[in-house]
Amino acid sequence: PNERDQVCAEFSKMYQDNQSDFPIDCKEVEYRNRLISCYPIHPEIFDRLYEEWATMERFQRTRGVLRLMAAVIHELWMANDARAMIMPGSLPLDVPPVKDELVRYLPETWNAIIDSEVDGKSSVPYQLDEHTSRYGQKLAARRVSRTIMLGSAPTVRAQNIRGIEASRIRLGVIQPGENIADFNDALNTLRGSLSYLYSDPAGNRYWYDTRPTLRKTASDRSSQMAEPDIECEIEKRL
Repeated sequence: PNERDQVCAEFSKMYQDNQSDFPIDCKEVEYRNRLISCYPIHPEIFDRLYEEWATMERFQRTRGVLRLMAAVIHELWMANDARAMIMPGSLPLDVPPVKDELVRYLPETWNAIIDSEVDGKSSVPYQLDEHTSRYGQKLAARRVSRTIMLGSAPTVRAQNIRGIEASRIRLGVIQPGENIADFNDALNTLRGSLSYLYSDPAGNRYWYDTRPTLRKTASDRSSQMAEPDIECEIEKRL
């Protein structure tokens, strides 16, 4: 109990010291009490599951959450994960038992999106973590992409206001002692690198969609054009 209270106090202090980076309710005593009551699972996981995933017709609020968390906890235990709490960014979506628990409620097209844009060795976030030491030491890109996936996938067609707020992305990944700027930078890098990640014009909300972004469409079309044809068109326009 003493260690639990100390961990939750550190999280609460981080939210109070960086109020502009996290949701406003996190600085209150009530949220610290929630951290204690949910420990070692961060309450943001339950908020996303009960507020977003529970709106899906096939999702079972009790059994579905228990199955998912059982798979997550098993994988983290076997991997000897030593992070302070289990957070949305902790979910190993590259592991079939965890991935399958989420994908079972989503259309089949999400399998390929998770593999290429969220988690796994062939995914863009994995490559960013591997080639950028500032990300790789803390798996920053993967933790951010997992959090966006958990917060946006189930309501991608139903929301009037799309996506998960940037403040809640930070809430789902950052632990005491970590540099907030590294995760902000990872989020911005993913925004410019992924083909199915959308954001609003202000960069305040982010979501995955099953439709490719304009960047992806332009890239696909340009790859079908021959270099001489491109040069000829440029010369004509000049």
